[in-house]
Amino acid sequence: MVRHQPLQYYEPQLCLSCLTGIYGCRWKRYQRSHDDTTPWERLWFLLLTFTFGLTLTWLYFWWEAHNDYDEFNWYLYNRMGYWSDWSVPILVTTAAAFTYIAGLLVLALCHIAVGQQMNLHWLHKVSSGLLKSPW
Repeated sequence: MVRHQPLQYYEPQLCLSCLTGIYGCRWKRYQRSHDDTTPWERLWFLLLTFTFGLTLTWLYFWWEAHNDYDEFNWYLYNRMGYWSDWSVPILVTTAAAFTYIAGLLVLALCHIAVGQQMNLHWLHKVSSGLLKSPW
């Protein structure tokens, strides 16, 4: 009887698969790369970092402006003619955008730490580009 040995054995790397899968939608082992990150992807990393700074500033502004929420709502009431509390939706939207961008930035820094090539998925590129200046 002949025993066949597997030609190669790949150790499962669940953490690395999740890291590259969430960040760049590269779930398969053969899609991961230890090559250098392209200059285009480095530019996207800088844009992501810039967007993180903008959303952090915007979140801090709205978090600290809680004494002026009423003034802001009165201003909008005088402009639009109906009363609505706009401060809460703005604060919630800003917090959600900040959380999303912060998560992407943490994943990007993890890619750098483990030596993986950064390849941001196009959906993240579009959403981080839109979050850069929604206001």
